[in-house]
Amino acid sequence: MGKMRSRRIRKQMGAWQHGCAPRPAVSLHAAPWDLGANGPAMRAGLVLEDRGEVNAETGRRVNPNKVYGARRVDMLEVWHRRGVISTAGFTAAEKLRDAFEGTQRGPGWPENDRVQSSPKPDHAVTIQVDRISRYAKLAAYVTREDWPIVEACVLDGRTPAAIRGFRGKGYQTGLVALHDALDRMACAMGS
Repeated sequence: MGKMRSRRIRKQMGAWQHGCAPRPAVSLHAAPWDLGANGPAMRAGLVLEDRGEVNAETGRRVNPNKVYGARRVDMLEVWHRRGVISTAGFTAAEKLRDAFEGTQRGPGWPENDRVQSSPKPDHAVTIQVDRISRYAKLAAYVTREDWPIVEACVLDGRTPAAIRGFRGKGYQTGLVALHDALDRMACAMGS
């Protein structure tokens, strides 16, 4: 009979207990791989920077509130800063990439606020043809031999390791090939 009494469920101080101390609340820990918007995939290519003002007298950035911001840096900018690619090659690569990204966008808004006439699909087609022809003109400056490295590094945003011959120990050779390809493209553009 004593065992029955100790096993009996009773209510004490607002909580049901089995004759022992109250149990802690159950908490589920987040999965170790689920980092949400702060995961490594979202942080790839982000650079944290001070968001302060530049002092006119000293020329240094002053950030008394410790406000930081993040911006996404592409590999072309990193390679240019490190001296892997030249300024002319970097400029030519940006022009080609901007023209390529222009072909991926929609037609855009009209230049004025008032609608002059009903929208016609011919205008959207004309805009898209102009964007594609601009890209085709710039892509014509890339030679057939340089196209795989330019496509991988400039248009797709990957590294030379994406190409079979430049993996592993050949990575530095791939960076040299990218430098030479972008310089040839810049020379053909006349910049």
